[in-house]
Amino acid sequence: MNNSKAGYLAFDTAVYLLTYKNRTKREIADKLKEKGYSEAEIDKALKKLTEYNFVNDESYTLSYIKSNMNKKGKKLICMELAQKGIDKDTTEAKLEELCVYEREEENIDAIFQKRFVNSDLEDMKVRNKILSYFLRRGFSLDKISKIVKNYRENSKTSDYYNTF
Repeated sequence: MNNSKAGYLAFDTAVYLLTYKNRTKREIADKLKEKGYSEAEIDKALKKLTEYNFVNDESYTLSYIKSNMNKKGKKLICMELAQKGIDKDTTEAKLEELCVYEREEENIDAIFQKRFVNSDLEDMKVRNKILSYFLRRGFSLDKISKIVKNYRENSKTSDYYNTF
């Protein structure tokens, strides 16, 4: 097979992969490698994809964060993006650009209200379950503890007033 034709095949395969979902350069490179393309073919295809702006890791990062920031904490988002080949500096810059650090408490609070507002916060097992839930989603321990503590204190005061 002619080398230039093989390069086009790698590019075509990459474009086909992008029709299903947006991907990072590393994800495309990994898929092309799985399909048996050489490093040279993969590099050529990635260069062309970048020229046509079919693949852009910065815009991918921004989009990924926007779609996940209300349900995942920054730690989990960072880890998932690193697995997709996005460098830490790009991720940190985009997290800061979108003010994810400032919104994390609001997100925890919103999730807590949907899922746990009627939970018995006096029960240590329930509190540990809630804590584990948020930690698995990459939220900060300090912020989780603060929200749970606030709800726990508020439930005590509302219980106190409801007894009269």
